Amino acid sequence: MGVSAFFRLFQPRDKVFYTLFEQVADNLTSMSEYMVEGMKSQETITEEFYRKIEYYEHANDKLTHSIFVELGKNFITPFDREDIHQLTSSLDDIADFIYASSKYALLYKSPFIPAFTTFAVLINDSVLELRKAIYNMRDFKKPKEVLASCVEINRIENVADDVFSSELSALFESKRDVLDVIKIKNVLEYLEDVTDKCEDSANIIESILVKYS
Repeated sequence: MGVSAFFRLFQPRDKVFYTLFEQVADNLTSMSEYMVEGMKSQETITEEFYRKIEYYEHANDKLTHSIFVELGKNFITPFDREDIHQLTSSLDDIADFIYASSKYALLYKSPFIPAFTTFAVLINDSVLELRKAIYNMRDFKKPKEVLASCVEINRIENVADDVFSSELSALFESKRDVLDVIKIKNVLEYLEDVTDKCEDSANIIESILVKYS
């Protein structure tokens, strides 16, 4: 073993966590952007759309596993191990619920409503802010930018709550078939859950920021 290789064994590997979190953020961004395209109309919610979303979900699972493997291997971490575990799990939840909402929109053969598109855009906006926050977290050099993204994610979640309440009220007052009402309601609930999961991740990031910046 060369001298440089020997010294590399003793260098902290905590930077790998930032890189992996950034890869998760990039994957979630691609996933949510594709979701916006897939949730545009009844015709775009296809098997192909579902399979692509499934691909992103599986990619996120692999990244989640990689973070947990690194957590087991590395003594030095950029912030508390428990915080890393919580943030990783919360980001994985976002991918899981995007996947679930897309899956059931297809499998239920749910009638399309414009709110599906509205939610997809809100989810994408939240994920884009989450990506900004994660990239700005590196070495805690940009705490103001991280906090601004967290505040914006919370604002978007409030908007999503209002949209959900409004759409649910309109749905119950409509003259749709009961089964269609149930299908649409279930998909709306999954979509709204995604914005909740984004807010959960933002809250975890904000708590980490308070501890370390």
